[in-house]
Order: sequence, then structure tokens, then C-alpha cells
Amino acid sequence: MKHYIYLLECKDENEKINYYCGYTSKSPSERLQAHLSNVKGENRKHYTGRQKSVKLVYHEIYEDRKTALKREKEIKKRGGKYKLRLIEGFHLQN
Repeated sequence: MKHYIYLLECKDENEKINYYCGYTSKSPSERLQAHLSNVKGENRKHYTGRQKSVKLVYHEIYEDRKTALKREKEIKKRGGKYKLRLIEGFHLQN
């Protein structure tokens, strides 16, 4: 089973961009669909439900859950500038 860390670009009502970091054992595109249903359904109790739009901009693949969750925690601690550098590097490679 694969484990994924992903970043979503989230825009609020004022067009301010933030990056959401998450973990999933499903594919990142499947997980994105769940986040999109929060946005469209206006499920305000979830972070993505309070956003105007979300899109998948980055992901990493791991073989085990423990390593993936450790990486998720590391990314969350590093902040927005670090997340932006990850995204920029990812798009240069693809």
C-alpha cells in the first residue's frame, strides 16, 4: 500500500492563498475529490470547507505510514515559504 503527503492550494473569499498539507492512503486525486465536496457542500467545520477553491499542487509517495506521517508533520512545521519551494521544485521536475 502506498501512502501520500499532499499539498492543496486554497483560496479564501479574499483570494488569499494558503497551503494545506495532508496525508492519505488513497491517491491524492481521490482525496482532492473529498476536499472539493467540502468546498461545494460548504462544510464549514473542515478547513477546506471554509475556502473558495482548492487544487492539488504537490504530493510525495511513501511505502509506509509512519514515514509519511513524520514527513507531514515536518512540512507543517516548516511553514508557507517551505511549502512554496516544494511546489515550485515539483513543477520544474514535471
